Amino acid sequence: MKPTIALMFVLLLSAISLFSQQIPEGYLLQYQQNFNGPKVLADFKTENADKWGIFKNGPNFYLECAAADSAGVLPANIAVLGNRVFGDFIMEADIMAGLDTAGNGDVGLFLGMRYPSKYYVIQISNIDDSLHNGIFLLRNDRFGKLEGNAAKTISWDKNKWHKIRLERNIISRTIRVFVDNMTTPYLLTKDYNLIMGSVGFGSFSGMARFDNIKIWAPTMLTEEELREME
Repeated sequence: MKPTIALMFVLLLSAISLFSQQIPEGYLLQYQQNFNGPKVLADFKTENADKWGIFKNGPNFYLECAAADSAGVLPANIAVLGNRVFGDFIMEADIMAGLDTAGNGDVGLFLGMRYPSKYYVIQISNIDDSLHNGIFLLRNDRFGKLEGNAAKTISWDKNKWHKIRLERNIISRTIRVFVDNMTTPYLLTKDYNLIMGSVGFGSFSGMARFDNIKIWAPTMLTEEELREME
């Protein structure tokens, strides 16, 4: 019995150590959502409310974005986490995409959102070109892929969830995205255009699902607090 207890204690310490390596000191859990509550959609702001809903598969609830009416360069559907503004942050979530009529699938993550015409777009896609699968900057309605992205794609298997981790560091100006493999970035770039803003979720042309969202950050501001600082 005693050796078993000792082994469990060692494993517990190892798990705590691993977690502390993943979340830097000083970062606090600022938001968490598994979509089991009846009013969780109220946390998000979207212009296309009819495209969003909470669905259930077995015991699991999740947020789903319906497919867009047509494929386009700019993201079609975005749900912005309301009244929460972040600078440095780490976000983890589970994501799933459905394929459109062309066989393409994508999931969109958004950050630095303060103005409708200026924010960062992260598109995780099964095709890679100048308009897909990368970290983009939308500025004054111009949509451009930033340099430094890794050239790889994801395989969207039916009904398979993927774990993502998004890290934003203001001092180094880096944006790092991990998909399933939390050691090697799936996407990585450095950009100096935007600093603080809200985060969002969505898609360009296909169905997208989101679950188990967690956001850690040293601080979190409300939109009113940010306006008072300007």
